[in-house]
Amino acid sequence: MTKLALSSTALALVLAVPAVAAAQTAPSHAQASCPPGSWFCTEPPQQQATPTPAGGLQPLPDPDESTQAPATHHDSGVTYQPAPQTQAPPPVVVYQPPPPVMVVRPEAPAPYEYHPPRHESVTPPHEWGLNLHLEGAMIGHGYAGDTGMGGGGFGLRFKPNRYFGLEADVDFVGGHDYQADQRNETAFTLNALMFLNPKSRAQIYMLAGVGWSGAHVTNDPAVTNNPLDAQYNYFGGQFGMGLELRLTRVLAFNVDVRGFIRGRTDNLAQTQPEFTRTDAYGYTQTTNTSGGGLLTGGMTLYF
Repeated sequence: MTKLALSSTALALVLAVPAVAAAQTAPSHAQASCPPGSWFCTEPPQQQATPTPAGGLQPLPDPDESTQAPATHHDSGVTYQPAPQTQAPPPVVVYQPPPPVMVVRPEAPAPYEYHPPRHESVTPPHEWGLNLHLEGAMIGHGYAGDTGMGGGGFGLRFKPNRYFGLEADVDFVGGHDYQADQRNETAFTLNALMFLNPKSRAQIYMLAGVGWSGAHVTNDPAVTNNPLDAQYNYFGGQFGMGLELRLTRVLAFNVDVRGFIRGRTDNLAQTQPEFTRTDAYGYTQTTNTSGGGLLTGGMTLYF
């Protein structure tokens, strides 16, 4: 009897297990008609099946869309609508590179240049001057050994610039000439002066010019038996070099040496030559050309 009961019970369990499995695999919507803990479920009312995509499987929801609203069912399928933004987007950051680093270096000092102190020139750009001078003739010892002539004069000087000047002189000279005759002479000369270093106080100058002169010559009857009273005229040229010491802009002292050569121009030059000499052989030589030197010193007042 006991065996029969156990056999009946095992058979019932064998038949009940497939029914329970079938109930667990039923659709989720059928589970709503089964009360909890029941063995059998009634068939739910007929509902239309929700269409699924091709293949019979629905896509899994995106984890990132967990905050989205639940899907809204439409006839054409399931549509997911994103939830409205509840958080402001992050601010836009614009990257700007820092300004370049500038290294400021002090400028190199200008090269040192030596400028000597400028001294104002004692010579104006152009000026006039009045020259006063004394002079002595250098014409040798002469026949009697008593030759000597000297005198003085004045001149008007004009300098259009610091380097160049023109000077007109009038001179008066007297004494014994080369032939021991008494001579008084008046000369007019026109000279050009070239100053080599006009910015210095001690200025070297060169001169060159032409001159005209007239002489009155007489002799002493006690010395010669042929009395002489004649008038000679000359034309010639001169060349020289000198030094002018410029003390101030107004006052200067000068000294120079001049050499001259000249010839007679009067009417008696051909018939009465000035110089006559007889050599050891008895030949007589005559000439109207003479020359010599002048040593001149004086002062100039500039204005």
